[in-house]
Amino acid sequence: MLRQTAKRGVNKIENLYDSLLYMSKSDDIPNIDPDIRPNVLIITIDCLRNDRLSRTGYDRRTTPFLDSFGNHKSAVTAAPWTFSSVPSILTGLYPHRHGAAYSNDSVRNQDLSNPPNGVSEDVYTLSELLSGAGYETAFFTAIETAAIPIRGRFSKMVRRHNARCDELLKELEKWWSSQKGPRFGYIQLGDLHEPFHNPSKTPFGNIPDIEDIDRWRFQDGNTGNEHFETYRIEKNRYYDTILYEVDQAIATFLDAINDIDDTLVVVTSDHGEEFWEFVEFERKYFDDPRDIYGVGHGHALVPPVLDVPIVTNIDGVSESEARRSTTDILPTVLEAIGAKSNLNLDGIGLQMDSSEPVLCQEIAYGANQMSVTLGNEHLIYEPKTEISVTMNFETGELYKNSELAVELANYLPNSRCLGEKVKLSEDVYRRLSELGYTE
Repeated sequence: MLRQTAKRGVNKIENLYDSLLYMSKSDDIPNIDPDIRPNVLIITIDCLRNDRLSRTGYDRRTTPFLDSFGNHKSAVTAAPWTFSSVPSILTGLYPHRHGAAYSNDSVRNQDLSNPPNGVSEDVYTLSELLSGAGYETAFFTAIETAAIPIRGRFSKMVRRHNARCDELLKELEKWWSSQKGPRFGYIQLGDLHEPFHNPSKTPFGNIPDIEDIDRWRFQDGNTGNEHFETYRIEKNRYYDTILYEVDQAIATFLDAINDIDDTLVVVTSDHGEEFWEFVEFERKYFDDPRDIYGVGHGHALVPPVLDVPIVTNIDGVSESEARRSTTDILPTVLEAIGAKSNLNLDGIGLQMDSSEPVLCQEIAYGANQMSVTLGNEHLIYEPKTEISVTMNFETGELYKNSELAVELANYLPNSRCLGEKVKLSEDVYRRLSELGYTE
């Protein structure tokens, strides 16, 4: 695919957090009817697995509100960690086109001395597209990694390190209610990311006092330890409890928005989370420089990390059960507001049926991997070593099918564009370290 080459005029203004980037109007900015400008809200729940929503048949009622809200789609995230996946949500492009990526496929060990590049300057985000149509825009996040690659793309950026969902949603509500015209709000909730906070309610039973239950243990995949099974059970209970709290906080927030009927809402995730499902698989096929296998995210393109939900109140969403991509969110919003543009996107609006294969790219640890998912057929490919593995996306069962591997590999990109270099302050270093990104 060709790199997007839209030309932009920019006016940079310093504020407390970042250099804000404002676009001048051009032919690429969508043509939006000024009389039909609904508000737009994207809520991203960091580390949310699609199969933990109770509507999927999960045995705990973790998401009673989201179960009853809008249309639901199963999707594949465009990247297995926040830095590259949030830009895909906001640009409708895969990482090899929006530029928030590493410069090569060699072994990575995401650290503060070698951050990936940010979103390319010649790529639009949804914030800039809507700003060009008269929207006020704001970005709120509890996860620092979400903000770094898109610095300057929103007129307001609020970073509240490791804030609880109810606190961050309150800040968004305050900004939202202060606006008079159409607005676009994006919020990244970090409650399911380590470290977990103490829940206010325990609907699935009390969380026992176990060492480091709020973080990850047994990261080396040594599941033969006598204490492992208890830890695994309680770690899952803790995750489900926090998810229930997030679900209820979103319900409370949306109930407080007085113009919710005039707001297009999308709830999604930047990636899922693994709970020891693929320990031996990862140890056999993919090396992690941290010697971490089977937990968390950012390390392997396995289904628990890739399978995320898209929940939306947007009308006209296709009833097809085909698995979609998080790159589909931006074109879905543009279609819903009747916007017409010349943008060359990877995503396809959810209003349209699509049986196209979906991609995932840009891991943070180990040699880079890319994947293609078509139905339940899933290919993981490591360019550096040319390792290629096929599996059933639904069951995780491995199978050998060289013809299928060749067919799916045809969809993999053979080049990437790179965005601008980013610099991290000492405060950002500290916050990332507290989130487990550094040793």
